[in-house]
Formats: sequence, structure tokens, C-alpha cells
Amino acid sequence: MKEELGKRGEELVQKDELQKKTKEDLTSDVANSYMVGFDDVVAQATCIYPELDFSQLGLGKIVVDG
Repeated sequence: MKEELGKRGEELVQKDELQKKTKEDLTSDVANSYMVGFDDVVAQATCIYPELDFSQLGLGKIVVDG
């Protein structure tokens, strides 16, 4: 009985580690997709409105109101 519980405990630890890795991978995929999409939108807006300055827009920039 103890051996079986030990094996199940190890399996749960492995599944937990796999779940954490999968979550990190999915989060990374979402962030990368957002980054690519944002860059594309800024590039399109730059072509449509060449007179506007979009240099202050970026993923690392923060817009502060007031």
C-alpha cells in the first residue's frame, strides 16, 4: 500500500511539473502573438498616417494621462 501511494505521489509531482511547464509555454505563446500583432498594427498605422509620430508607442512604453 505504501509503495502504491509513493508511486502515485511521484506521478502527481510529475504531472504538476508538466502542467506548470505547459502553462509557461502557453503564456509565452500568447505574449509573443500579442507582440507580433501590436507591431503589425503600428506598422499599418504608420503607412496610413505617415504624418503622425508613433515612436512613443511600443510594448515597453507606458502612456500616462495627466
